[in-house]
Order: sequence, then structure tokens, then C-alpha cells
Amino acid sequence: MGGVTSMTETNRTEAGAGRTPRQSWMDLLRGLAILLVVAFHSVTILNRVDLPPPAWLKEISDFFALYRMPTLMFLSGLLLPQSLKKGSAVYFAGKVRSVWWPYLLWSAVTAVVFARDVSSVSAILSLLNGGSYLWFLYFVGLFYVFAYLVKSFNFLLVAVAIFGIAVLVSFGSPGIVVHTRMFHLMTYFFLGAFAGRHWNAFLALIDRRESLFAAAAAAIGGVCVAYFDVKSNPAFIALTLAFVIAACHLSRKVAGQRWTHLPNYVGRNSLKFYVSHFPAIYLFDVMAVRLGVTTADIVAVASMIFALSVGLMLSVASERSKVVQLLFSIPKFRKPSTARPASA
Repeated sequence: MGGVTSMTETNRTEAGAGRTPRQSWMDLLRGLAILLVVAFHSVTILNRVDLPPPAWLKEISDFFALYRMPTLMFLSGLLLPQSLKKGSAVYFAGKVRSVWWPYLLWSAVTAVVFARDVSSVSAILSLLNGGSYLWFLYFVGLFYVFAYLVKSFNFLLVAVAIFGIAVLVSFGSPGIVVHTRMFHLMTYFFLGAFAGRHWNAFLALIDRRESLFAAAAAAIGGVCVAYFDVKSNPAFIALTLAFVIAACHLSRKVAGQRWTHLPNYVGRNSLKFYVSHFPAIYLFDVMAVRLGVTTADIVAVASMIFALSVGLMLSVASERSKVVQLLFSIPKFRKPSTARPASA
């Protein structure tokens, strides 16, 4: 996750101003955010099989409700400036290969697994218009298109303008909630892009010890949000940015430690885990209930382990099989090299 689109890039270190290096702490933070998404859906999907969500797991999930998706969006934006430097053709080809292709393919999987109505054009458009758990890919795909159109602008000004739109839309009717979320998350995408354009200054900011004060603010915010069951919205942008800064700071501090290997791997392969986890959890829950396992705590935890196992198997298989790789991206087609004849 875009994040998503960059997960196949190799780690690199680039020192130039405005150059955004791929570093392990970014994969770590992305992986942790994906794990939170998996935990969140392990709670919410229980409702589909008529099981009550475990209170303890719901409270943990609610604590991070403000922070999960904005963090992923910010990380996606961080890599945008480097992506834009590849040229228009490569830029759009990459988004089609690694964003729109898996979005369309796994939307079809969603339609089959969840028996979605696809009998009419309007039903299909409802599914494809961010109407499933894949909405994040849909949003990111749109953001990349818009980013290309405003690439010559100051991304901070773009973020401020979009945030203003998000605030205005939030006062609209309930029917435009999806647009509120879209503009709200787009704000973090372009804030990340602004940070990516000023990479060295951004690293200097998050490496400061004062970033831990942001962690305290985010922790207090998380407790309040979990207690009052508040949903993510533009009103909490200060708390969310505090969390992002603190999370970046802490990820850079602990990156490379042994316990980070799993979330780091999840972060490098975030697309595989993201698109596969939701149907995996659902199918596991259905199977568990049919087998008579109705203890919600056991089902929720076991479904998380199952979903991560599926993501792990798909990630490993995609490294060894081009057929499996097609589930997540369209391979690059390279022109065959013309061998020079050997000199006599």
C-alpha cells in the first residue's frame, strides 16, 4: 500500500535533499499499521457470523481508530516525490500495475466470497466505488492521479486546501461521509508528500527527543477516543499528526531489533496481507462457527493468526511464482536484450 506500490523496491540510502530513501523503519511502521488493520477487522467481521466482539480486543482496536489509516496514508505520501521523478509513463504504468490491477482483481474476489450483487452496472459501480474493504486502494489510486496533476505545487499548500474541503464536507449530509473520509485521508497523503520533498528536514524533526511529547499526546487521545467511541475525522488532525510523528520516531529507534522482523516483513509485503486478510478472516469465522466454535475471543485471535498465515504464504509464493505474483501486480515487460556477436 503505497506504501502499497513501493513494497517491491529494494532498500536504499540516498543522501540528497528531497530524495526519499527506502528504509526499514518505514516498512516496520507500515507493517505495524497493517497488523492493526487485521486486528480491527478480526473484531468487526465477528458481527457477520453473529458473534459479539471481545471487549478487550475492541478497546485495543478503538485506541488506534484515529491513527491506523492516516499513518498508512502518510507513509504512502512519503514515497510520492521519488515516484514522480520516474517520468509520466513509468509513473502511471506503475500505478496501473500495482494499485488498480490488484484493486479490480480482488474486488472480483470480494464479489465472489461475499456474494455481492453484480447483476447490474450500478451494482458493479457501487462495489468499485470504494464499496468494500479495498477502499484504501481505491483512494490511493485516485490520490496518485490527483498528485500528478498538482505535482508542481507546494504539497503543504495542497494538504491545507484539501483539509479545508474535508472540514466543509464534514458538515454536509450523512450521504457524503465517504467523501469526508476521502478528503480527510488525502490530507495526510499530501502531508507525507511534503515531508518526502524535505526528507532531511523531516528526519531531523522526527529524530528529536521532543517527539516523545507527541507520543504522550497521542496516547491520551487514543484513550479518550476509545472511551467515547469517537470516529476518525478532521477535528482530530493534531492528535493524529502527533501520533504519526511519535510513531516515526519510535520506529526509527527500534528498527533492526529481532522482534521487528515479522512486522517489517508484513510492511514489505503489505499489499499481499492487505488484500487477502479480509476474506481470510471471514472464511475462517464462517468455518469456525459451522464447526461449533462460538467463543468470540478464540475465534477473533485464531482468525488473525490464520489471516497472517495466508498473507505469509501468498507473499512467499509470489516470490517464487509469476502466476501467484499476478494476484498482486502485473509483471513488467522488458524488451529482450540483443546479444552482441562474439568477436572473432
